[in-house]
Amino acid sequence: MNESETFDIIVVGAGIIGVATAYHLQQNNPEKRILLLDRYLAAGQANTAMSAAAVRNMFASSTNQLLTDSTIKFIEHVQTELGFELMFEKCGYLWLLSEEQFNSEGVKLWMERMKRSGISHKVYDKHELKDMIPSLVVDFSNSEEAHLMNLKEVSYGLFGADCGVLDATRFVEFYFEEFKKISSVKPRFGVNVEKLILEADPKLDLPGEPFVWQDKRVVGVKTDKGEFRADCVVLATGAWANELLDPIGMDSRTKCKKRQMFVVHASDNEGLKQLLNTKGFNDMEVCPFIILPSAGVYFRPQIQEHGFWVGCGDKLGRAYKYIQTDEELVPESSYYENSMFPVLSAYFPDFASTRPVNSWAGGYCYSPDAIPLVYYENGVLVANGASGSGIMKADAIARIADALYRGMPEAELFGGKKIPSEALSIKKRKVETENVVI
Repeated sequence: MNESETFDIIVVGAGIIGVATAYHLQQNNPEKRILLLDRYLAAGQANTAMSAAAVRNMFASSTNQLLTDSTIKFIEHVQTELGFELMFEKCGYLWLLSEEQFNSEGVKLWMERMKRSGISHKVYDKHELKDMIPSLVVDFSNSEEAHLMNLKEVSYGLFGADCGVLDATRFVEFYFEEFKKISSVKPRFGVNVEKLILEADPKLDLPGEPFVWQDKRVVGVKTDKGEFRADCVVLATGAWANELLDPIGMDSRTKCKKRQMFVVHASDNEGLKQLLNTKGFNDMEVCPFIILPSAGVYFRPQIQEHGFWVGCGDKLGRAYKYIQTDEELVPESSYYENSMFPVLSAYFPDFASTRPVNSWAGGYCYSPDAIPLVYYENGVLVANGASGSGIMKADAIARIADALYRGMPEAELFGGKKIPSEALSIKKRKVETENVVI
């Protein structure tokens, strides 16, 4: 390999957002030489693979509704019309809510915006929920322990039928295979990007440049395999964005939190088998993705494994992390046992006799308003801050990134709806704050 190689575009990060962006860029710029880089040995092996692999369009922000609804429709298109199996299953999302939560201004605004945007949703009262999910505990009024644990009663369920789960690695594979079909450049894996190369523009070859009085731009990346240069560097590194942007003085406006998943099997537990096979919410007659009203605990069905994936979107108390090594993203069995399990088993006692058979952890990259950031400045195009919902926004984010690169005023999303290409940027941002974050 030459000491320095040159391309038109370098995409750093082969997770779902990176491969989707590489594909759309190559599709709409067929003459460009696009290099896709990742430090892992295959695409989609980092935080994409560590997610809950679920998709929903039930957001309070109309921006997030647009991004997710168009991406979910694209997922359906890939599976049903293109015939690429993504294991996409419309099990639905079910938010369990207390009386106070349901009647809050935030939930009212959420439902109002979903109605305005045509997002399918239905409200169940607690009697209907008990009929459909008999094992669900809805009332803790006589439990001192529940009071100490701040467990809220279940009064309502807010259900979204167009939401579901999929195989995240298959979604990555779809984009990756399509990208390879049209790209003239072979992707490179096992390449660790150590820094962004920032140079004066124009370069004057003065010792010590760039100086503060010079314009500057990113012209490539320095890796453990040498330098790669390009007119545009796309940064789709999620939790590792700050590691590359901070040294050149660019603020990513994002922070990372560790998120963990635990696998519980239902095969030897009659109660959990009945829960998994809950009827009435979807055509598959399985339980939906369920979010409990307390502590941010949730679980999703895993039909192939005959069990559940259990996670938690904790807020205060879970530190933001500057993720530098994979060792920092290791699941904590004590976290499940002491924090998640007591809440989970209180609402669904059938979980009390089970323990996880597998677990993993990853990093969620959060933006201040929980809306993604897509901006193109100083030679680097950043697609970041998906706030735990990168899979369900990936196609829309990628189309916006491509529109920015081509200088288009608008990006056309799948299905025909449009969004200003700078709506998710920092300087011309035009979004509402999202308050429905798991």
